[in-house]
Amino acid sequence: MIQQSTSLLQRIAKTHLALTLGLLGCSFLLSAQAEAGEKYAVRAGTVHTLAGDAITNGVIVIEGGRITAVGSADDVKIPWDAEVLDVPHLEAYPGFVEAHTSSGMDRPNESVAVAPFLNVRDSIDPVAFYFEDCLRSGVTTINVQQGNACIIGAVGMVVKPRGMTVEEMLVRPRSGLKISAAPKSGMSRATQAQTLRATFTGLRTHLEDLVQQKRSGNDYSRREALYQGRDLSGERGKGRAMMSKGWTVEGLELVPRGEVDEKQEPLLDLVEGRIPAWIYCGAPMDVRLALEIARDNGFLGRTVLVLDDSCWKAADLIAEAGVSVVLDSTLVRTETDPKTEEEEEVFIPGVFKDKGIPFALSSRNSSTESLWFQAAMCMAHGFTRAEALAAITATPASMLGLEGKVGCLCPGAAGNVLLTSGDPLSVTSFVEYVVIDGNLVYDRSTDIRTQHLLEGVVPEGTESHAEEPEVEEDTRKKAGDEGGSR
Repeated sequence: MIQQSTSLLQRIAKTHLALTLGLLGCSFLLSAQAEAGEKYAVRAGTVHTLAGDAITNGVIVIEGGRITAVGSADDVKIPWDAEVLDVPHLEAYPGFVEAHTSSGMDRPNESVAVAPFLNVRDSIDPVAFYFEDCLRSGVTTINVQQGNACIIGAVGMVVKPRGMTVEEMLVRPRSGLKISAAPKSGMSRATQAQTLRATFTGLRTHLEDLVQQKRSGNDYSRREALYQGRDLSGERGKGRAMMSKGWTVEGLELVPRGEVDEKQEPLLDLVEGRIPAWIYCGAPMDVRLALEIARDNGFLGRTVLVLDDSCWKAADLIAEAGVSVVLDSTLVRTETDPKTEEEEEVFIPGVFKDKGIPFALSSRNSSTESLWFQAAMCMAHGFTRAEALAAITATPASMLGLEGKVGCLCPGAAGNVLLTSGDPLSVTSFVEYVVIDGNLVYDRSTDIRTQHLLEGVVPEGTESHAEEPEVEEDTRKKAGDEGGSR
C-alpha cells in the first residue's frame, strides 16, 4: 500500500512539473513573439535613405527590429498598432558605422603577444561612457577590436551602443581577428615579422601532427579534447577537408574539428576564410609585411588594413592588392619635401579616393570629432556629400559583412534611424533621437549630461550646497571649545 501511494505521488509530481514547464515555455514563446512583432514607425520631414533619392514627408516602418517599408506618407501605410514617432521638423538618416575601434573595453590590449584564443566580449564594458557618447554622435554600429599593441590579438565583435549586457549589444559575434604588422613595444620590426610567420608555420605543423596521429591510430587529441571539456557532438565531432586559398593540409578530414587546439582554431578559421583579418600598419613599410602574411596564408581577400596616417605613401601597393582600409583619425598630414624643404599638406582620404581604394573613416573621439566631423572634413576638401556619408555608412558596413543590413534605410535593413535637427555634418545640428532595432534609445530632450553641459541645468539631487548644515557648524564650534579648554 505504501509503495502504491508513493508511486501515485511521484506520478502526480511529474505531471505537475510537466504542466509547469509547459506553461513557462508557452509564456517565454509568447513573450518572444510579442517582442519580435513590435511595430514602430517614424514620420520625418525628410528621409535620407542613402540608397536613393531623399523622400520628403517620409515614413519608415519597422517591424521586429527590421525596416519593412520606406516611402512618402502618401505611399506607405503605417500599421494601426504601431507606435509612431512623429517629427516632421527633423531629418532621418541611417545610423553611422564605426569600422574599427578599441574603445568601450576595460582593457584594450593584453600582455600576451600572440593571443588569437581571446575574445573582446570578455573585455567590453556595456556601461562605458563611450557607448553613451556614440548615441549622441549618431553611431549605432561599432566594430570593437583589440588594440594595436599586439602581434596576433583577440577575436573582435560588432555591437550596438544599447543594452546592459554584451549579449544584448551583440550584432555579429566574430567580426575578425586582430593582427599587427607594426612592432609591439619592446620588439623590432624583424622580430615582429618573424613571430607572425612562425605563428602560421606553427598552425600548419599542429594540423599535420593531428593528421599523422589519426593515420597512426593515436587517439591522444580526442582524449585531450574530452579532458578539456570540448564539445565533440554534431559538426564539432566531424572532420572536413581544409579549404584555403593559401596552403592546405591533406587528410584534415580525418580530424574532428573539435579536436583542433582551441588556441589554434581561430587561426584556422582565418586561413580558411571564415573570419576576416584586421591588420594594423603603423608605417608604410608595415604594409608590405601585412599583405605578404595575408597573401601567403590565403586570407588576402578577407583582409582590411587599419592604417596610421603615414601609410598613405603605400597607397599604390594597397591599390594593387585590392584590399579595403580604415583610415586613421588624422586626415590631414604635413609633409616636407626632402629636396626643396617646402611643406605640403596631404589630405589622406583624397589620396585613397584617387587610387580607387575603398576606405572607412574613424573617429578621433566619441564626442566633438566623431564620424560626422570626419565626414564633414571630407566635404570641406572637395568630397561630394554622398562620398563623405558613404565613408561612415555603406563602406564600413560592407567591410563588416553587413552590407544592406546597416548604414542605409531600406527594407530588410536594421531599424537604426537618426533623427537630426538639420544636416548631420553641420556643427550647428544635433542628433535629437536615435532608434535602434525599432526601439527609441536616445532622446536629447531628456539627456541630463547634455542639458548640464549646454544649458547649465543641474540634475536633481546633485546640487552643491553653498553653506554647510548648521548642525555641522555647531559641532565644529563645540569641538573648538573643547580643544581650547584642554
